[in-house]
Amino acid sequence: MAGYAEHEDSAAADALWAAITGEPLPEGARDDPEAVAEHRSAVADLVVLREQLAAIGGALAEAGEETRPVRVPRQRPRRPAGAPRNRGRRPLAVVLGTLAAAVVASMVVGMGWLIAQGGGVDSKSSADSGAKAADSASGSASLSGPGYLACSRLLAEGEIAGIEPVPGTGRDRVTLDVTRSYKPAKGKTRVSFLVDREEAAPRRGEHVLVGIRRGAVTPDRWTTGEKDIARDREWILRALPASRSLTCE
Repeated sequence: MAGYAEHEDSAAADALWAAITGEPLPEGARDDPEAVAEHRSAVADLVVLREQLAAIGGALAEAGEETRPVRVPRQRPRRPAGAPRNRGRRPLAVVLGTLAAAVVASMVVGMGWLIAQGGGVDSKSSADSGAKAADSASGSASLSGPGYLACSRLLAEGEIAGIEPVPGTGRDRVTLDVTRSYKPAKGKTRVSFLVDREEAAPRRGEHVLVGIRRGAVTPDRWTTGEKDIARDREWILRALPASRSLTCE
């Protein structure tokens, strides 16, 4: 039993190291079903972790830009399609979970520092913002129109330049050449994100309008067809001015 446990630990360590470095499994581990399964699971976990950290980083960068809160329904994270379900012993999940918790904790500390610095620089502005928030407390913000824009980390049009399957996740990584960025106002000319194959069928060269909420990994808005895109573009442009005075909590 001790020998088996040592073998399992070794397989898990090899799988984790290969997933982190992007290298293939060692030659001896490729014939081990346990090591192969652990490696696929680690790759899937790392993909989700990177996307979630990118979302947190985007939210951190935008902190303090707006004033009035918009409440967003909490979404339960989904297990990537094709990834193994939890087993009695998941050393890789424990390691990756610990890593994610440590990084998120450091970002929360950074967010607190930014908020404190912003308050020290302009206390009058903070007081005015608080008064505005109190004045609007009686109304509820809608996630349609301005509210949706305020709670989006990406809302843009563009042409699909690349589609790359992500092994073991049931998702594709889509690269978009941006032709028009609504959120952020001055975004990158090329962005990439994950798409669930069951929810969207991206095609290279296709013109799409895509929206991704803060904290989300995959789009919740995927519009194709010039007529439908033009309709979305109309309400987005109409809602943009009001969205700039909102913040998403």
